[in-house]
Amino acid sequence: MPIPTKDRLTAELRAVADKAQPTNAAIYRALADRAETGEFDDYADVHLCGPTALHAELMAAGLTKFARRVADGEFNASLEESEAWARSQTDPEVIRIMDAMGLGPDRSKDN
Repeated sequence: MPIPTKDRLTAELRAVADKAQPTNAAIYRALADRAETGEFDDYADVHLCGPTALHAELMAAGLTKFARRVADGEFNASLEESEAWARSQTDPEVIRIMDAMGLGPDRSKDN
């Protein structure tokens, strides 16, 4: 299984922090600490859209290069993560909406 998106994001924020000016490094490290919790994941419950929230914070801090990477989808959930989230849904209304939109999980591998 691929490295979870939150772990890739956390590692990359910390790597960029290591090369950044002290003020920016502190911002990157703080964001990395939050990313480590999964706060900025596509399917986290903290924000309506985790990557969008991260992008907004990066832009507000003037960290436009990393914000561009987020906007380009580099840290969007993987297909496996999307499938896991879809499979975890138990609300019949959510399942109905996903099915109606053709967004339900691939059930071809189910037992």
